Amino acid sequence: MVVALEILVATVVIRNLIRKGKTFQIPSLIQTGQQFGMQSLDLHLKHLVGKGLMTREEALKKALDPRAFGEASKRSPLRRAG
Repeated sequence: MVVALEILVATVVIRNLIRKGKTFQIPSLIQTGQQFGMQSLDLHLKHLVGKGLMTREEALKKALDPRAFGEASKRSPLRRAG
């Protein structure tokens, strides 16, 4: 078993989006918020596959956006866990 994490940091922008009910915009801010320590679940899954800790197939089952995850992982070579 391995843990895959999504990290959201409550920046001023994130707090304002929540306050205004625009939570649908949060995933894109997580993707661009690495400098604040944010990490998307799909990015961490890709990292785990790359380290050989998870198979690509299992990561696809857990991905929040399997279609985008699948397309991204096809473009970059990922090792398969064995």
